[in-house]
Amino acid sequence: MKYLDLKLLLIFLIVLFSVSKINGQEFLTPSNFNEKTTKDIVAVEFWVEWNSSNEFTGLIELGDCEKYRVNIGKYPKLQEKYKVTSIPTVIIFESGEEKDRFKANIMFELEATKKDVQKSIDKIMLAKFN
Repeated sequence: MKYLDLKLLLIFLIVLFSVSKINGQEFLTPSNFNEKTTKDIVAVEFWVEWNSSNEFTGLIELGDCEKYRVNIGKYPKLQEKYKVTSIPTVIIFESGEEKDRFKANIMFELEATKKDVQKSIDKIMLAKFN
């Protein structure tokens, strides 16, 4: 019986790990926002669950940066602090300082592509070497 319980636990952990890797997205809260965004280059998507069909799907594919999401439905004070007026909004931070911002249009769709956001990150990265 104990072997079966251990086997079930192992299967559960594998499935849980797989799902978290597929989603691959860490969410920020007011308590960890500053800690996470003061590290080098960071892309943060401000979004809300009711608009999940318009989330920035290219976020997890961005290179040379950390990537996070903020659910403004749960944390409206972060929305207010960073003056997010449309969702989704992607803000690129470097060492805690906002460097670039990509906002949604009136249809709540981000018009910037993954390529556009990556260009911004690349520009910030290259500026470190000048």
